Amino acid sequence: MGPLARPGPQPDSTGPSTAAVPGPANAASASAGAGTGAAPAPRPRPPKPSAWVSTRRYLLDRRRRPAVVLGLIALVGIVVFGVYAVVDGPPPTVEAVVVFKAETTDAQKEAVRAACPTVGGAIQEPRDNNNLASTRAYPLRYNLTAASTYDRAKLFECVQAQAGVTGITNETQGQ
Repeated sequence: MGPLARPGPQPDSTGPSTAAVPGPANAASASAGAGTGAAPAPRPRPPKPSAWVSTRRYLLDRRRRPAVVLGLIALVGIVVFGVYAVVDGPPPTVEAVVVFKAETTDAQKEAVRAACPTVGGAIQEPRDNNNLASTRAYPLRYNLTAASTYDRAKLFECVQAQAGVTGITNETQGQ
């Protein structure tokens, strides 16, 4: 008859276990391992999680939930505003300011105003009624927001042909 089965945990391997069998074979194997100085093999470390997994764990931590929710709300708001500004926002205003020479008289400035009226989409803006130095130096402005390239070229050609004009500057507002 064979050995009797003992109650309790059984060994994992399919073969006979030396730890369960008392006797000289068990003692010999224990002393052979201890006599050579070989230590049991260390357990391998689990692999380090990727950056995405670490970030996900960090953001899903319950202690950080209010900050993460507020950050997501702010991010969605910024994206929505950016889409609105690009798709349906007001177009930038393009303005041309006529620059006169220092010795240009008011009569010459008025002559330029009369000689170069609105051309297509290049609209001459009304005269400012304030007494600022910048208004006196640059009294003639055009709104070029809806002007085509042809309209701008005709306007610039007309203004450059007048006496007392140095040039025209373009300014874009709202970008």
